[in-house]
Amino acid sequence: MIKRWMGMLLLALAASLGACGGSGSSDSDDSTDGDSTPTITTSPASQTVALGSAVSFSVVASGSGTLSYQWRKAGTSISGATSSTFSIAAVASSDAGSYDVVVSNSAGSVTSSAATLTVTTTTTGALSEQAAQAAETFLATLSSSQQSAVQLSWSLATARQWSNLPAQLVARNGISWGSLSSAQQTAARSLIATALSSAGNSLHEGLQAADDYLADNGGGSSYGQGQFYIAFLGTPSASSFWLLQLSGHHLTYNIAFNGSYKSPTPVFLGIEPKGSFTQSGVTYDPMQAQRTAMSNLGAALTAYSDAQLSGTYSDLLFGANGSGNIDGSCPRDYASVDDHGVAYGSLSSTDQALVQEAIKAYVNTQATEYADELLAQYLSDTALTSTYAAYAGSGTVTTKGNYFRIEGPRVWIEFSVQSGVIFNNDIHFHTIWRDKSGDYGGQCGS
Repeated sequence: MIKRWMGMLLLALAASLGACGGSGSSDSDDSTDGDSTPTITTSPASQTVALGSAVSFSVVASGSGTLSYQWRKAGTSISGATSSTFSIAAVASSDAGSYDVVVSNSAGSVTSSAATLTVTTTTTGALSEQAAQAAETFLATLSSSQQSAVQLSWSLATARQWSNLPAQLVARNGISWGSLSSAQQTAARSLIATALSSAGNSLHEGLQAADDYLADNGGGSSYGQGQFYIAFLGTPSASSFWLLQLSGHHLTYNIAFNGSYKSPTPVFLGIEPKGSFTQSGVTYDPMQAQRTAMSNLGAALTAYSDAQLSGTYSDLLFGANGSGNIDGSCPRDYASVDDHGVAYGSLSSTDQALVQEAIKAYVNTQATEYADELLAQYLSDTALTSTYAAYAGSGTVTTKGNYFRIEGPRVWIEFSVQSGVIFNNDIHFHTIWRDKSGDYGGQCGS
């Protein structure tokens, strides 16, 4: 029995050894002998391109034998994308995403690191469409002569025709509020409410009411909501560039649609009387958010020696201080300011939050689409590392000559405490919000 079992074992071992020496193993060895799996030396790089532009991703790889390539988007193979370079002739919004490439040869494969394609659009999405529709609705209520007054050709020189002074002193673009019928004003208000947030629309209404208050309390005919203006610079469109300019004494919005940037700047705000007032039975406090934010920030900044500016400031540096009291040079020379204040990173976390709240007090006057975009830019970790806060004077919003500033890579906000004009024994406020890149939708210098 044992001999028989040993014999069977020897036969099985011999069969196994014969199989190992067969032609199948030899073919396998011949196919891989000397081959090495690919190595990627340069992965594709992330890119940001405008809608409709061309883009190319490339990879550099080495390895024995013939290399093959398969590009993928979000892990899914792209049909026909089988060379070391992958190109899109005209980028669509849907092309945004993550791309990588699998490089392979007979020995194996390797996958590159992912590259992100970001597509910047020349349209501003839903808000652009809604604003264009609301603008067309407003235009339809106007006579042909009124339409000619409100609809202007785009030019940067025309856009800069705004001021902090009353419209009787410095002419404004467009058509006056006072020349509109009740129905036309309703259509205009609908457009303004569409283009701004509820806070921004209420601010517009409150500043109009403040001018009525001035007219009724000694200001006379130079003041009043009737001398606020609305203008379209460029033809309202869901896809082509145009600018909605809302202006008047102590108010300017320059809301750009379909520009290089989603931006309403320059935004000029001012208020007299300085705080709460009642006009026609309604109580207003239009700039409460901005005033409170600067008051809180100023109180905190006095604890930082670097925050106090050495000079004195009678008004805004970059307000409407150009020739003829219109907006000055564009683009601005922000590099000329050499005293920046205290770095955001040097502030306590509590005081950093006050800087952010002050920025939000301005940005949140805008529709959600714009506010979200701008806050993501202004309050990113990268931006905040190059953001500064400063004050001059005593750090309060109650004393003439006191001044506050927030400056980042893009954001520029100033707040100035002025002498009263109509109420000359009191104070009033001027403030400006600019975007170093996005003023007039990024059209500065173009």
